[in-house]
Amino acid sequence: MRLTRPALIIFFLLLLFPGFAQGKGPHIKVLILPLDMHSRTDISSKRRVLMDALATGLKSQGAEIVGIDRIKEIVLKGKSTGFDEKAAIEISKSVPADFAVLGSITALGRTMNVDLRVFDLKGEVSAGFYSRSSRSLSDLVGTVRETSAEMYEKMISTLREKPVEKKGVVDKVVIAGNRRVDTYAIKKKITSKAGEPYSPDSVKEDIRALYGMGYFEDISVDLSDTASGKVLTFNVKERPFIKSIVLKGNKDVTQKKIMDAITIKEGTVLDRTAVGENTERIKAVYAKEGFYLAEVDPEIKSEGSEAMVVFNIKEGEAVKVKRITIIGNKHFSDKKLKAVMSTKEVWLFSFVTQSAKFDEFLFQNDLALILGKYYDNGYINVAILDHRVLLSENKRWFYITISLKEGEKYNFGDIDISGEILGRKKDLLDKIKIKSGEVFNRAKLTRDMDALSDVYGDKGYAYVEIKPLTVVHPDKKTVDIKFDIKKNDLVYIEKINIAGNSRTRDKVIRRELEAEEEQLYSSSALKRSKGNLKRLGYFDDVSIQQTRGSASDRMDLTVKVQERPTGAVSAGIGYSSVDNIIGTASISQSNFMGTGVKLDLSGTVSSASSRYILGFTQPWLMDKPISAGFDIYNTESEFEDFTTSKKGFDVRLGSRLFDKYTRAYISYTLEEVNVFDVADTASTFIKDQEGFNTESSVKLTLKRDTRDDAFFPREGAVLTYSVKFSGGPLGGTIYMIKNELDAVKFFPLPMDMTFSIRGAMGYVQGYDGREPPIYERFFLGGINTIRGFDTRTVSPKDEATGDLIGGNTMIQSNIELLFPLVPAQKLRGLVFFDAGNSYKGRIDFSDIRTSVGLGVRWYSPFGPLRVELGINLDRRDDEKRAQWDFTMGTSF
Repeated sequence: MRLTRPALIIFFLLLLFPGFAQGKGPHIKVLILPLDMHSRTDISSKRRVLMDALATGLKSQGAEIVGIDRIKEIVLKGKSTGFDEKAAIEISKSVPADFAVLGSITALGRTMNVDLRVFDLKGEVSAGFYSRSSRSLSDLVGTVRETSAEMYEKMISTLREKPVEKKGVVDKVVIAGNRRVDTYAIKKKITSKAGEPYSPDSVKEDIRALYGMGYFEDISVDLSDTASGKVLTFNVKERPFIKSIVLKGNKDVTQKKIMDAITIKEGTVLDRTAVGENTERIKAVYAKEGFYLAEVDPEIKSEGSEAMVVFNIKEGEAVKVKRITIIGNKHFSDKKLKAVMSTKEVWLFSFVTQSAKFDEFLFQNDLALILGKYYDNGYINVAILDHRVLLSENKRWFYITISLKEGEKYNFGDIDISGEILGRKKDLLDKIKIKSGEVFNRAKLTRDMDALSDVYGDKGYAYVEIKPLTVVHPDKKTVDIKFDIKKNDLVYIEKINIAGNSRTRDKVIRRELEAEEEQLYSSSALKRSKGNLKRLGYFDDVSIQQTRGSASDRMDLTVKVQERPTGAVSAGIGYSSVDNIIGTASISQSNFMGTGVKLDLSGTVSSASSRYILGFTQPWLMDKPISAGFDIYNTESEFEDFTTSKKGFDVRLGSRLFDKYTRAYISYTLEEVNVFDVADTASTFIKDQEGFNTESSVKLTLKRDTRDDAFFPREGAVLTYSVKFSGGPLGGTIYMIKNELDAVKFFPLPMDMTFSIRGAMGYVQGYDGREPPIYERFFLGGINTIRGFDTRTVSPKDEATGDLIGGNTMIQSNIELLFPLVPAQKLRGLVFFDAGNSYKGRIDFSDIRTSVGLGVRWYSPFGPLRVELGINLDRRDDEKRAQWDFTMGTSF
């Protein structure tokens, strides 16, 4: 037989109060109302046991339990889903009773809390509040029985103290029992005042108002006659305040992550229901981290007016994805579909990549990514028929099954544009890259919609609507596309807000924006503005949010930035394969006091070199896009056959050309160079340069930088050309002209990969019968030029001694593919191909040195780390087959 919920309650009531018909005339009549239950599991049986203990205890004291039939009637008729003071008063109208006992049972993990309240039905006020808790049901039953004796005594004393009639003028209102809550704040909530007649109805409302403050467990009121007149006393019992919140047992999930998720805070009033809710919040945090077996058992330790909330955590093992099964895929293999998913099967290095964890949100996104894979390859009718995530019996593994229907492949049909045409229709059609007859691709369709939106957006139509109207031809397996355009109103920028910048000044951000208030909206200007800000290197993230302004033709922009540390004071030890052990000390700030000024005071010492520098750069001189700066330096470098030291300074100016991407720089350098410790076996060319030289030079540089980020570019390019002129009218002993060209281009690829290609050329020549010095000539090889070769070993050699003497021409190329290994830790892998050489005369393309390799790059807490293995593809007798290169702790 199946019992409905009302029937269950009645059944419990009959079990709770057996034999009360034989009660022998007790002088106090008590209503016991069904207690509310707060738990994620069924605790009906525990409630029955505890209510039975309460009823038995009160009966043993001499109380008569009444109203059982009336409660049954209310439950059967479905007139109440809960029992409170109002329900007790209503029942007492038909069932005479003196007091009602009501309350709740809350299950917090293994801890059971019982909150009981004695309600005076005649005075319609609470007479007492009792809270008991235990982690053992049997202990709690005993405690409730003992509490019933206290409750009965309270009922007796309340009846004895109750006057026959309370009336008269209140001479004084007193608040008693409050320790934390201010008396004035309490009196402000009540309407009973000194000098006014006593009103039972007003007192009832006052009690309700005080309970509504949320600070009190129990409130009772007494009107007494004293020598100074009638005194109305509100006796309050405060709820404990949370003194501390303690987490025990958390190892794999940090305390910060848990504390950020919970809503209860230290110094606030204890709410047991909120404790239960936060228990579930902690479980949700663990579930997101893959710990679906985690148990959280809350414990409340009362210390007088204060309480400690302890969350006892048993983390268990993280549940990982064991297997992903895909059903119905014919045109794409399991491997290709799994490759687009964020959810991965467990493998050898899952503990590093954390990819085998299951996250419901990411999994739902994975289903969309699978559909996207098909949509981008012509399968417009693909559908996910079903998906299941099953937990193994031992609760250690997830098994995922995805069932899909692919449908047939479609091509693009006719392509057209309709609606409000801006300019010539042909020009708009030229922006569309999809072609009739090629395989349908949703990503390309979206790209073309964005291109059309940019055309209208650049003309001020920020709210242009572009709808791709489609006509499907199942017989021909084609989809006709018509881009229907509604341009709407021209939009002007009303206000630009800056957010997220705690250090960087507003003007430093605003001067990089290509959008201005009261200016016509331009989508391209916003994209360029975002790129300008990211190239500064001050921010981890930049977003520009668009909201409607005060009218339909007005828009507000919010430029939101997430600042990254731009300064450091450091001292430490690093290592590189070039300089071996490196000692560093530096004070640097690339955004000094949020002004954009760059300061640099640093020192580097290694077994092969030393460098000390003081630098200053002002990127906006007098609030104009003109940069100015200087450097003072002292460096020393030790090579195989000689050592050089340089002491000098430079001053520089820079200005924009054409746009914000292109700049021109001019700098003047004056330095003293000393070549010493020349080996006895060194070539005559090197020996002839021993001693001091003075170099006075001017350098002109043109640079165009369109990267999307200063540190982690995914697209854009950097093109740099410089020419350096030394000697002659500038003075000094070094006479030379040095030309250098360097270009690198970045291409974004799917799955957060980046492809880049770099090319560089150089040419240096002396004049007036002088040769360029050896330290200005070109040496390749090493981590920054051609990997797989020792540093500075790719160079022409002296024919007599075999010493490396550097080239006066150079060419090199680097091709790299970077891909994420552990995205959260900014750990990336790469494969590369390097090529190049330096020459004594003209560039000889038949003599190119090449290498391939792989490596990892990590922007660690200690600075950038590079570990790369280069393999020499045309090894010669005196060269290694492979060369490891790495730097750590600093960059050069």
